[in-house]
Amino acid sequence: MYAIRTTWAVVLSALLGGAAARAQERVPPPSPEAPTLPPPRTGWRVQGLPLLNFNSDEGLGYGARLMLVDAGDGTQAPYRHAIVAQFFQTTRGNAVHRLMLDAPTFLDSRWRLGLDLSILSDRFSPYYGVGGAATFDRDFAACDDRNALEDAPDVCPGNPSFRGLRYYNFEQRTLPSVVLNARRPVLGPWQVAMGYRFRMTRVGTRYDADDLGQSRASRLEEDVQAGVLNDGKPVVGTFRTAELTAGLLLDLRDNEPAPIRGMFHELAVRGAAGATGSSFNYWGVTANFRFYHPLGTDRLVAALRLMGDAMGGDVPFFLLSSFGGVEWRDGWGGVGGVFTSRGILKNRLQGEVKTLLNGEVRWQFLSVVPLNQRVDFTLVAFLDAGAAWADLSFRDGGMGRYAGGGGLRAAWEKNFIVRLDYGVSPQDGTTGFYLDFNHMF
Repeated sequence: MYAIRTTWAVVLSALLGGAAARAQERVPPPSPEAPTLPPPRTGWRVQGLPLLNFNSDEGLGYGARLMLVDAGDGTQAPYRHAIVAQFFQTTRGNAVHRLMLDAPTFLDSRWRLGLDLSILSDRFSPYYGVGGAATFDRDFAACDDRNALEDAPDVCPGNPSFRGLRYYNFEQRTLPSVVLNARRPVLGPWQVAMGYRFRMTRVGTRYDADDLGQSRASRLEEDVQAGVLNDGKPVVGTFRTAELTAGLLLDLRDNEPAPIRGMFHELAVRGAAGATGSSFNYWGVTANFRFYHPLGTDRLVAALRLMGDAMGGDVPFFLLSSFGGVEWRDGWGGVGGVFTSRGILKNRLQGEVKTLLNGEVRWQFLSVVPLNQRVDFTLVAFLDAGAAWADLSFRDGGMGRYAGGGGLRAAWEKNFIVRLDYGVSPQDGTTGFYLDFNHMF
């Protein structure tokens, strides 16, 4: 469903591992090039799983997901209908509660309809600056003696550079986020898309004593006071944004969740104004190009994603990290983090102009069929890179970052994929570990 990429995965990983061990005892291992395939599933089925994930930016995540899937007669890929209810939050103050509907053949028509009703909370959303002015100094917000901060949150013993534990953070809560997408084929693999996105976002810049908030200004407040962000207008309050979206897509992937060959391209535009229900007038355009190609065998695949996004007008600062397109979801963040650049800090780069590059080599080294359930294991090597500029003038020179690393995938019936990644960004000296759901692209 429009890439449902929220996390559920540790329990499933254990189940897959145990199933694989039983398969080696009970079922002869299939040929590496031609595993025995179970018959396709049909009709409705219920899948309920506990949600458990981890990433270095947001901490340990936990919750639950219930998914109702209608496979139809077994020929519709990835399914005929799916309904997902999700409760999810993390130990570092993030929450993503969603009710989602995906209907690839809505009312037996050629329209694919997606609806996402969400409550989002980012208690400690990162902000490092905009475009080429974005900076990161670990000592500004690092303190080994947390107990000392309970009495004096502005002073860290042994770190004279300390500016506050929340210096690079602000709070944003979106209640609700409503996203409606509809798309349909028009000529062969070509599709058109249209949609509507509504948000009510509350922003705060200060934290109380329980969150060890400092009394001095944060990086966000410093930029506002200096007039380099938001034209000096207040950034604290509740803000309404509402966008109309449209796009042209080309989808030639052989399997949407885990493509071996093909491509997916999208050119999307969005606009917000008083007539759409927004308090801000702005526009945006996104170009998204993805390529998948086997390297001599279907078990070795090269994957590439190139994205670019530009915005203009009265853009609210909390959207400077966002991209557009039918598969992009609120809460995914900007350049840096689990959905864009592994090993780079979450939202490390943001601005009205952003570019993103992701390259992966995926090697499926093992396939087993325990209890008539196919499970594939894949090793991945990746390189992620991105850049951002403050605005369309490009006067700030922009800022770029790159990271590399590797990971493991466990795919159940080709549709449910657990991913583990570890990335390193040498420019900032940061690393990231990610346990999540589905390929990143």
